[in-house]
Amino acid sequence: MTIAEHPSAADESRAVAASTPFLDQANRLSAVPNPALRGNDSVPGDDGRPVVGHTLDFVRDARALVHGMAAEHGPNFRLRMFGHPVFVVGHPDAVRTVLMDAEKNFSSRLGWQHAIGELFARGLMLRDFEEHRVHRKIMQIAFRADAMRGYVDMMNPLIERGLDGWSGRDELRFYDAIKQLTLDLGAAVFVGTELGAEADRINEAFVDSVQASIAIVKREVPLLSYRRGMQGRRLLERFFAERIPERREGDGRDMFSEFCHATTEDGDSFDDQQIVDHMIFLLMAAHDTTTSSLTSMAWALAQYPEWQERLRREMDAVEGRYLSWSDRDALEQTSWVFKEALRLFPPVPFIGRRAVRDCELGGVQIPANSAINVCSLVTHYLGEFWTRPFDFDPERFSRERREDKRHSHSWYAFGGGAHTCLGMHFADLQVKAFLLQFLRRFRIELPPGYQLRMRPIPIPKPSDGLPLRLHAI
Repeated sequence: MTIAEHPSAADESRAVAASTPFLDQANRLSAVPNPALRGNDSVPGDDGRPVVGHTLDFVRDARALVHGMAAEHGPNFRLRMFGHPVFVVGHPDAVRTVLMDAEKNFSSRLGWQHAIGELFARGLMLRDFEEHRVHRKIMQIAFRADAMRGYVDMMNPLIERGLDGWSGRDELRFYDAIKQLTLDLGAAVFVGTELGAEADRINEAFVDSVQASIAIVKREVPLLSYRRGMQGRRLLERFFAERIPERREGDGRDMFSEFCHATTEDGDSFDDQQIVDHMIFLLMAAHDTTTSSLTSMAWALAQYPEWQERLRREMDAVEGRYLSWSDRDALEQTSWVFKEALRLFPPVPFIGRRAVRDCELGGVQIPANSAINVCSLVTHYLGEFWTRPFDFDPERFSRERREDKRHSHSWYAFGGGAHTCLGMHFADLQVKAFLLQFLRRFRIELPPGYQLRMRPIPIPKPSDGLPLRLHAI
């Protein structure tokens, strides 16, 4: 099948839904989650305040809310947010049931629809079952080993140039600085170009789109965040759509070009709208989640400087000033710190699903159309599986302790099952490439008496941007 003959995204969705009972049933479900959970005393939890439920508590401090609910009701519980009853799943047994979804009871598309359905329309998380499998298979072409080798070679000099701009500064707000750098890296690796004067507009469009995902009013009302988010979405659509013809004709090695050329052995490929949708979603995911992860790591390394020194000693084994593809598995302790930062501050703390049929989950009868939220903010802190779960302790991931292996789903910072993050190995590569250069150039510390205040939703970020003091080495 040639690219020109490939069906449109809408045609493909209708065709898959018509031929797949799972999607056909999901499409018939109401846009509003099943109210049967609300006020159901057989399901542990409560409905919160009149009218608003737990919404204000969730927006104000989601971490405190779910930890408090889990302490009172157990790791699986119901609450009410944004007008909908939700079953929050935190015990690894129930998490495994949802993420592995052996019986195809749970829709990712419907689970995310309310939050990001328009903002990141038709991204990979918003596709299910056979449709998801087909799209994921095409996208995996852009993450093969030879492509990844090229990506790290693109990133290394850009990281060096970015760090050159940090030199000579006594202090910087790390979140803001690393967000700009990861956007530059994303532009090079994903888009194949430097954004230049457009960088601020693109960055603002992503920020507005992500923030709009937790808007209480999901309507394009002037001055409200959801309208800004949708305006950002439209800007990003134009940005990518205008560049597709050039990429289809070219021979670039960036991810955008890979998507424009990708064809599986079965002849599947992407049309223009599908490329736009996937690029918006992937660049957001790579940009914002990596920014969050590196910020968490920077705080931890500044708070616990002995780990800075341990990682620097480990990095002495890497020859040259850049990380190579072959070096990626050598930085074992760096991987521990990365995993521990993701345990404490998971970049996607809530994974949305919707039940498409009546089923049992965690010993609870779940009616069809019920909203499900798999919550790593609960799972990653369960004392049943983690020693001193509120402590920063990267050695819990060492071969001797392997606390993350006490259950197959006690740690799932990259999701699980068919929807496991497609870019998890790319994220690991990017984090290590950055840290190798960063820790070789700077010793970092926090201001005296500093207390981290992390906003966990929609993607974790420090409320003050994380001020860091830099000392050249």
